[in-house]
Amino acid sequence: MVLIKSTRAQKVLVSRTHQLSEKKTGMRKYPGHPNLWVELEWDKIHVKNLSFFGDLQDEEIVLLESMASLLTGKAPSILTGLSLRECEAFLRDRNSEMAIEGMTEKMEKDFKSFFTWLSHYPLPVAGINFNFSPEKGSFQSLSLVEKVRQIKAFLQSPEILTLYGRHPRPELIDVDGLTIYVEAPYSTSDEKAMFEELHLLGVAAFQEENLNFIPEA
Repeated sequence: MVLIKSTRAQKVLVSRTHQLSEKKTGMRKYPGHPNLWVELEWDKIHVKNLSFFGDLQDEEIVLLESMASLLTGKAPSILTGLSLRECEAFLRDRNSEMAIEGMTEKMEKDFKSFFTWLSHYPLPVAGINFNFSPEKGSFQSLSLVEKVRQIKAFLQSPEILTLYGRHPRPELIDVDGLTIYVEAPYSTSDEKAMFEELHLLGVAAFQEENLNFIPEA
């Protein structure tokens, strides 16, 4: 039997900030639960709000409320490392006292599957298609102000937004001749591969084979 023990968790159950009383149009049904619907609202690539609806057990409600609070303002990529225990710990009154007693391995497995599904929630792609006009002359001949404007437009194009998906979007730091310094994730092999693709797309877009993109953490 699962028991909600902490005062904080009990208050969450009463307030229910993220649970809706009725299903909104556009909510997506989680296939791993008989009656759970969710919606993610975005602020660029970060989660602005997570709403959920369904006929749920009390412990499911408080854990989903906790998860929504932990996710708000973050990139959904954190879901890949999130655990049921972290959601429970967020609801504790004291670190040494369990907020919810009786959680099972099945609950852990079920929530992990939900986190994985939610991490693939569609990210809206916005932006303006980028086309560098040869009428401006070569990229190298542009003024610094125009280079900055062109690179920023390129980094905000749907092609780059799609490439980076739920990863932090590349941001321009500086331009020095044909060297472009960009703040972008560059730790894992996947992130390095994405940055290499960014570089190749930039070379093709600006028709400048000596254009060099440098990652900055």
